[in-house]
Amino acid sequence: MKRIMNMLHRTADGAMLADEEDTVVLWNKAAERLLGFRANDVLGRPCHEVMRGETLSGHPFCSPSCAIGHQLGCGRAVRHFDIQTRTKAGKVIWLNVSSLPLPSRKKDRFLFVHLFRDISEQAKVRHLVHELHSILSAPEDRQAGEFQRPLASASPPDTIPDIAPTLSLSRREREVLQHLALGERTARIAETLCISTATVRNHIQHIFEKLGAHSRLEVLAVAFHHNTLSS
Repeated sequence: MKRIMNMLHRTADGAMLADEEDTVVLWNKAAERLLGFRANDVLGRPCHEVMRGETLSGHPFCSPSCAIGHQLGCGRAVRHFDIQTRTKAGKVIWLNVSSLPLPSRKKDRFLFVHLFRDISEQAKVRHLVHELHSILSAPEDRQAGEFQRPLASASPPDTIPDIAPTLSLSRREREVLQHLALGERTARIAETLCISTATVRNHIQHIFEKLGAHSRLEVLAVAFHHNTLSS
């Protein structure tokens, strides 16, 4: 482990090492240069509070129930993902992040490392291409006057409406329900949440019973009906 720590301190990428409780235990010099936070600013704090990642459209990405954390907790590396965050000075910066778990000799304990690099310029170009594509792919019969108005920002495909707090669902059942709303199959939900497919099916059956539904389509209509009414 000492050899790994030394390597992380020397790497040109920003490096953050955290434990299974999401607590930062290492922050290298490259991370300080990228985000402006010194090691003393972040050591002992939760990873999601330090990274404060958001999607390109500004929706929260990092959280205590982070999907990346689920994957790492299952011992699976995450090749890469992109987040938007801010430096200590408040400057918006885009990072490409690679993550992998580091097993511990102690049972139920592990470390994971985030390696990240600045991709702000590439992200700006990608966002511009996306905006141009949205304009150019508009229906041909759209009235010319509509192009004079600012385009409303569409919700990203991974945005899920809030589940009504009045529904008597457990935290895990809500997570499963959100993945159902994304159209994910049982095996994919099991992989993401690090549980068995049988457990996913049990959660789905419990959701059906609690909401009085008989199909996935019906359960989504019931769960998200309040959003349709309020829109």
